[in-house]
Amino acid sequence: MSAIRASSGLLRQSMGKESPQACGQLSWVFENIDQSTLRLSRVAENLQDLLQAERGTLVPRLESLDLKGQYSEAMELLTNGAKLYGVSLEWECDLEQTVFLPADSDWADKILLHLVTNAVLCSERGQTVKVALQPQGQALALTVEDQGPGLPDWVQEHLFEAFVGQYDPMGEGAAAGSGLGLYLVHMYAEAMGWKLELNSTQQGTKACVLIPLVQAETPVVPAADPVLRSEARGWQGSVQRSRVLAELGVWQARKIAGEEQESI
Repeated sequence: MSAIRASSGLLRQSMGKESPQACGQLSWVFENIDQSTLRLSRVAENLQDLLQAERGTLVPRLESLDLKGQYSEAMELLTNGAKLYGVSLEWECDLEQTVFLPADSDWADKILLHLVTNAVLCSERGQTVKVALQPQGQALALTVEDQGPGLPDWVQEHLFEAFVGQYDPMGEGAAAGSGLGLYLVHMYAEAMGWKLELNSTQQGTKACVLIPLVQAETPVVPAADPVLRSEARGWQGSVQRSRVLAELGVWQARKIAGEEQESI
């Protein structure tokens, strides 16, 4: 997939020099290639983490992490993307000072993305998803709250299990997602000493990840290289941006599919 993206970029660059008009006419093709490979990269990441979790080899690569800064950057991109889906994203962070915590940077991103994606895709157009990072006792609380119809009983009975599908309010309770989101969030959180709590009613669903401010010393173990590679300035910034853009591509695909369904 990385090779496909690189080849697409080189082809676009070459056509831009030799035939700018043709390159402009085919810009949608290049954009489609980029979006498709990004989405496949997200799928590959999820499946790779699932396999490691099943093998018992899912180990965090801990580093001193500024969650406020990292999540604020991701939420800026996600907020703009949610507008295309017709959902408002509200981000609130009450941390006055920067707090550094031992965490896996990639996993921290994935926890946020999985929870926000679930909330957005369970929301109807015009609704609001609230995301916050706030102090709560001896912990930080990352909360994601939507106004959707809530999870059906059969899903709540199997929370945090692999392949239990996401509830789709437009699909009469059918499984809409891959069913890996909450399972992986639970696995990431548990491995880092965090705790995932979820409360769902007919008025909406609220997911809360409690992140201890004081953690026991955990050995830092090198993790496997991430699937998404850095292609811009700064390793984490470009990987995070690619991962967020991939998630926005999933939202956009769902939006198009929903519009096509409504037109039938």
